[in-house]
Amino acid sequence: MPSEKAPVEKAPHVDPVRMQHITDEALLEALGAPSVAAARPWRRPRPVPAALGSAGAGDLHGIEVDFLDKGHGRSQLYGFHYLRWMTPLITAYAETGDPRHAAEWDRLFRQWYASRDLVQGDWPGLDVVWYSLGVRARAMYVTEALAVFADEPALSDDCWLEMMKTVLGGARWSAEEHDAFRHGNWQFVTACELLHTARVFADLPEAALWAEIAMARVLEHLEQDVRADGGHHERSPGYHDMCLGSVDRAAAVEPELSRHPRYLAMRHWLEVLATPGGWVPHLQDSGVVWPELGRPVEESYNLEASGYATFRAGGFHTVVNYGPYVGHELEPHSHHAALDFVLSGWGVPLAWEAGGPPSYDDPLYYDWYQATRAHNTLLVPGEEYTEDRRAACDVFSVSPEADVFAGHHHGYGKRHDRRIVFVKGESPYWVITDRIDTEAIWQLHGLSPWVERDGGYAGTRGPGILVVPLEPPDEVLYGSGPARIPDPATRTAAYGEIHSLGLRRHDGRFTVGIFPYRDELPKVPLPKVPLPKVPLPKVPLPKVPLPKVPEDWMVHADRR
Repeated sequence: MPSEKAPVEKAPHVDPVRMQHITDEALLEALGAPSVAAARPWRRPRPVPAALGSAGAGDLHGIEVDFLDKGHGRSQLYGFHYLRWMTPLITAYAETGDPRHAAEWDRLFRQWYASRDLVQGDWPGLDVVWYSLGVRARAMYVTEALAVFADEPALSDDCWLEMMKTVLGGARWSAEEHDAFRHGNWQFVTACELLHTARVFADLPEAALWAEIAMARVLEHLEQDVRADGGHHERSPGYHDMCLGSVDRAAAVEPELSRHPRYLAMRHWLEVLATPGGWVPHLQDSGVVWPELGRPVEESYNLEASGYATFRAGGFHTVVNYGPYVGHELEPHSHHAALDFVLSGWGVPLAWEAGGPPSYDDPLYYDWYQATRAHNTLLVPGEEYTEDRRAACDVFSVSPEADVFAGHHHGYGKRHDRRIVFVKGESPYWVITDRIDTEAIWQLHGLSPWVERDGGYAGTRGPGILVVPLEPPDEVLYGSGPARIPDPATRTAAYGEIHSLGLRRHDGRFTVGIFPYRDELPKVPLPKVPLPKVPLPKVPLPKVPLPKVPEDWMVHADRR
């Protein structure tokens, strides 16, 4: 668990009059309207749609909600107060015109408004309601609800007033909170939404100031928080996609942003990482992302600023992670692994990893999803993996015959060097070479249990991979754990099980071939392509005493 940190946002500055408890009279004065009847009709630009679909709207009818319940979880309590779970009512009403959906929104929103001052969170210095992501999310959803329900009598004037106060008070808070640049997705997405709010509610007297502040922050984030290759600095496709979607909303009301080169590069970044199946792997604390792609990237590509190298040929796709461990406002979304990789072919994962958790309250978050053992890299028994891993790419070479990546990192007491060669042709395969001057476990995770076959280890069903070590391991270990599995047919990624293969060698030397198969196991070719010889320099490292960690993450299978 991470240690408690200083507050990640400004000291509390919730003005009880201008933000928290705006009176009806003050709201109408800001709107320049004599009455609710005069102010309520929607005469503004339509907000960019934010509701996510109507599925489940009927299940919200009549439910009783305890908005103060900490049973949601430490982190999930904050997300619950985003009110995203209520948005199916907006979409269902837009699709059907059924006033019952508006009435349910009215009932639930008014309950939330009445209880919002009472809710208590467990993150020190971070208010559940008055913090960036919550204010930003409610601005998105409540603004859309205001536009959709504007003429519906089933939504009461009292609810309408409270919704408008929520948007107005939140915008005032955001403008004060984000009057200076700071790194991270929190400010980036909140500034984008503040700009969207300012342009949609341009009739409000403070809107011009909001737009000025928000535009300054958005431009700063595009220049300072987006890397030169287009990747958001946290290196997580899911959070990158969240930031890109927020810039999309801002660009819809501020066309100048749509021409910014970093905005265009953000799209290209996802296109490079996207597999032929249309999904982006769940790297770091990410979910599986299904971007709307423009021109497909058809060649291998190295995202140097982000630290991701990709191979691509014949429907096969490889992503190698060699980037840094990146900090965050609350706790990092980086995982404790480097030189790990994921492989896909025929539109499905072949070698996979744990990815992001269902919730940051998940008990497996730290010892599985973020842990080294859930990634396709070397695990050194008895050593903790350090955050300052100093990972680097030494070679990235592309040719018609083979693509090559070579890199190293210092996440352990000994330097780890890895070379990955992707041999192209009618039957592509990978050759992975690793070296570390200590005992290590070579790890790979597939989508089905492993069995010994033809001098190696294969998944029990296809599409899959056959893993063949050049030299036999001293010990073989098996295990399993949860991960999202992308389904191209439905563009979803439900949680399933991935299966761990561990090859343990006392000398820390590994050369392993990975051969994909669709239905039946392939005949393993001996490599005929001369593999490039990459010098692996030795770097003297200080000897640091490291604490022991349990080694029972896998089941011992056999010893040689």
